[in-house]
Amino acid sequence: MVRGLNWCRPTQHPNNLIKGISFCICFVLAVSTFAQRKQIDSLLLVLPQTEANKQGAIYFQLSQLYATLNSNTAIEYAQQALSKSVDPEEKKQIQLFLGSLYFRMGNVSKAITHYQDIKASMPDGKDERMLAQIHTALGSAYFITGNLTEALNNYLAALRIYEIRGENTNLVSVYNGLANIYSKQNNFTKALEYNLKAIAYYEASSDKFRSLMAYDQVGNMYLKQGNYQKAQQYFNRSLSLYKELNNNAGIASTRIQLGDIYFKTKSFDKAIIEYRTSLQITKSLQMLPLQASVLNAMALVYEQQRLYEMAIEAAKAASGIAEKANLKIELEQSYETLARLYKLTSNLEKATTFNTLSKEIKDSLYNDSTLKQLADLQLRYEGEKKQQQIEIQKKEQQVLAVELLRERQVRKAIIAALVAVILGLILFVVLFTQNRRIAKNLSKQKLELENTNQAIVKQKEELKQLNNVKDRFFSIISHDLRNNLTTMKLYFDLVGNKDYVPDEDSSVFTQQISTSVENTIDLLENLLVWAQTQIKGIEPHPMELNIYEITANIMALLGGNAHQKGLILRNETQPNHTLNADADMINLVIRNLISNAIKFTNDGGTISVRSTIDNAQLKIEVADTGVGISEGAVQNLFTKSANPTTLGTANEKGTGLGLILCKEFVEKNGGSISVSSQQQVGSVFTLVFPIKTNESSYS
Repeated sequence: MVRGLNWCRPTQHPNNLIKGISFCICFVLAVSTFAQRKQIDSLLLVLPQTEANKQGAIYFQLSQLYATLNSNTAIEYAQQALSKSVDPEEKKQIQLFLGSLYFRMGNVSKAITHYQDIKASMPDGKDERMLAQIHTALGSAYFITGNLTEALNNYLAALRIYEIRGENTNLVSVYNGLANIYSKQNNFTKALEYNLKAIAYYEASSDKFRSLMAYDQVGNMYLKQGNYQKAQQYFNRSLSLYKELNNNAGIASTRIQLGDIYFKTKSFDKAIIEYRTSLQITKSLQMLPLQASVLNAMALVYEQQRLYEMAIEAAKAASGIAEKANLKIELEQSYETLARLYKLTSNLEKATTFNTLSKEIKDSLYNDSTLKQLADLQLRYEGEKKQQQIEIQKKEQQVLAVELLRERQVRKAIIAALVAVILGLILFVVLFTQNRRIAKNLSKQKLELENTNQAIVKQKEELKQLNNVKDRFFSIISHDLRNNLTTMKLYFDLVGNKDYVPDEDSSVFTQQISTSVENTIDLLENLLVWAQTQIKGIEPHPMELNIYEITANIMALLGGNAHQKGLILRNETQPNHTLNADADMINLVIRNLISNAIKFTNDGGTISVRSTIDNAQLKIEVADTGVGISEGAVQNLFTKSANPTTLGTANEKGTGLGLILCKEFVEKNGGSISVSSQQQVGSVFTLVFPIKTNESSYS
């Protein structure tokens, strides 16, 4: 949201998007309206008596005086000044000022044309300060029209010049412009970096204009942090200074900021008063960008008050101004607001239309090609800056080399005089060095012994752990696997004996045999995978996984087991949630959790798998309405040495290895596993994985 022309600061819109634009155009500030009129009358009296080749300067002064009174008149006098001026340097200043007037009135294309004309007329390497001002103005103009690539290119060009020249006070405009660009990309780290740099230079300045810049900047920082009381204090100071300087544009901008605070604190009536006051000033000054900005803000307030017709009227007015002036940043905001308002008023056709228009502008502003160009420009600038630093270091090294040469010559003379003394000290140095070497060798040997002892202790712990693994391994083979096989043998003997098993019971025994075989397969699979991880280790091979598809495949695989118990399997994961992890490991984890849920859920129960994204973390929950887990069992659930095994609701047998494998595989992929359970209510197993920043947008 544009906040004016005569100040340098980023601003924050109530929807938490930074909408500001930062550039500095210094008009005649420190005079009252009465004094301005008096100066204008004096200049008009002097003008007819002035030589033709000097009239350009007078017209330029008139244009500057009218800048805060009547923009159209200011433009007319600036054009007269441009035609009358004969001084090339003065012409550049007039063109720069004329471009700023067109910019303020929303004729951004004309402003860009004037800036480009000045740039084209300048010889290479001449008047770098003027060139930096032009690049800053172009950066602001391209930003408001949505051309972020050209905006960044020009801001970086200005930054190079100001940094080389050491003009810190002029860097504030550039830093604020860069902060706005990175805010539009949602790169808030970079935006904050440049905002803090701008504040440092504002606060280091002592003149009155820079002081009010500091008030604006600090006020905005407090506004972003939600400290509205502090923000209001600084904006009130800024407003007082703007009134003292008779800067109506600054007054209009600050009143918008105060309106934003009232919006945030839900004082909507006060917000409307501030916005209307600002709108009245911007209309009198014909400042189209600021008019579009304040109308968009008013639309949001009316929306909160449920005054939808007034909100639609304000948003339409903002979009009309933005379309006329080609202000894509404000136009996108207007379309987005209109789409939301028409949806609230059940006008779905118009809501769809404006939603499409808003997306089209967003796509044109933030497509992949544009973002890549912005990143390339930043990298190129940083590379050039490093190269400049290297060149400076080379020069410093050359100077240092000359100084070292001189020092060597002096040193040689001194050495010649001290040779006798040095020879006397050589023996002492040799003896001292030998003693020191011996002491160093002893220390080294001591350290090596300590390291060897530590290695032995570590190996002892590893051997102890391997023995525990071996004991666990043979315990499972000798007990659980033997029990399952013994059970199957008994079932087969019974089914094979027709004298003892009636035909009507054979199907029951067949089902029990199938269940026993299935439990044995699960046991063997978990046993083999667990043994492999313990003996030689398994390293993950990450790839992009779709959680919905994995869950669907596993539920299809285990659907028969669930159907036998009349269980309902629900895949409530999001189709667009992805995770960068090992496919086999994640499959095993989710399969084990769902299989356990089937075992420990009574007939007719429900098993759900859900996925959510929050704070750059993917959370997967496997929930059941089963028998639950006691508090004591929960504490030992993922412990190798004390992992419990229990029978399922249909006497399904487990080994306790499944959850140990789940924990190990989840942690190998950078995640964590936890459980919450209540007996006779159910259990929820939760997996949490970190995801990349760009994946968080899927939520």
